[in-house]
This record gives sequence, structure tokens and C-alpha cells, in this order.
Amino acid sequence: MEAVIEFFVLHGSYLLMFVALVVAGCGVPFPEDIVMISGAILAQRGITNLPLTVIVLSLGVFVGDTVLYFLAKRVGTAVYEWRLVKRVMPEPRRRWLEAKIEKHGGLVVFVARNVAGFRGPTFALCAIHGISYPRFIFFDMLALTISLPIWMSLGWFFGDSIDQLTNHTATAERITTVAALGLLLLLIAGHSV
Repeated sequence: MEAVIEFFVLHGSYLLMFVALVVAGCGVPFPEDIVMISGAILAQRGITNLPLTVIVLSLGVFVGDTVLYFLAKRVGTAVYEWRLVKRVMPEPRRRWLEAKIEKHGGLVVFVARNVAGFRGPTFALCAIHGISYPRFIFFDMLALTISLPIWMSLGWFFGDSIDQLTNHTATAERITTVAALGLLLLLIAGHSV
């Protein structure tokens, strides 16, 4: 993680941040949070403008998730035959997630945005199983209004000490994931009653 943050800080530009987030949004296993943290460090050091950095980061996430959504919608259920998909999303897990998407679609998108490694496959399943694009992007961007400030705050306040940043990032990942999953469980329990 340190090397990636250092790379973005040394070579960082609006274009690099945008492209990295689009690629990550398309399902490439690259952590978006590192790009957001790096963007905050660049803004804090005066290399980029903070409001413009927030816009670029948000657009990168928006475009990447949009591309993934429409690619998955186009490929459809044929994606289930791909070896990688079978390994990452075995049938029992896929069926469980499909049931949650059918019952709580937008909330699943909201939670998936905040769970690394779960986001791409979940977003693809949402597209395949009929969540409308406006609903999908609304809940995705709503969740981004929570995660983007968290990651950027870490970069802004702890960008001078990579060790502290690494420690706080690991804690923030756990807190974000637990909070998102907890919210999902509460909502599911509330709907079941």
C-alpha cells in the first residue's frame, strides 16, 4: 500500500486518479480507497485543488461503476460460466446474493460500495438481475458520500506519516465494512419482521 500511495503522490495528476478509479470500477482488483487517500494527500500538499480533486474522484467512481454496470448487463447470465466468476462467486453465494438483490436491491448496492472485494461482483449481479440504472447509480453515489470523505480525511490528516496512515487505513476499512454489513443486517431483520 505504501508504494502505491507514494507512486500516486509522486506521479499524481487528475488524469491518473480518474483512470485508476475507472479501471478499479470496471472490476480490476485495485483498491479505490488508495486513490482517494492519495488524492487528499495531493490536495493537502497543494499539488491539486481540493474541490476539483473531489469532483475528479467522484467522476472516476461514477464512470467506472457505470461501465461495469452496462458491461454486466450486456453479458448477462453468460458471465456465470466464466472460470474466474465461478471461483469468486460460487453458486451458493451467488444464489444468496441474488435473493438479497431481489428483496433489498438498492441497499445491497449501498453496502457493496463499502466492502472491498465484494463491490465488483455485486454490482455486476445487480445489473444482471434487473436493478435499474438510475436506482443503481443513486445508491452507489449515496454510499460514496460516506466513503469518499472517510478516505480523503485519512489522506488529509495522516498523509505526512505513511505508518500512521497505514494503521488508520486498516482500522477505517474494518469500521466501514462492519458498519455497512451491520446496516444491511439491521435492514434485512427489519424487513423480515
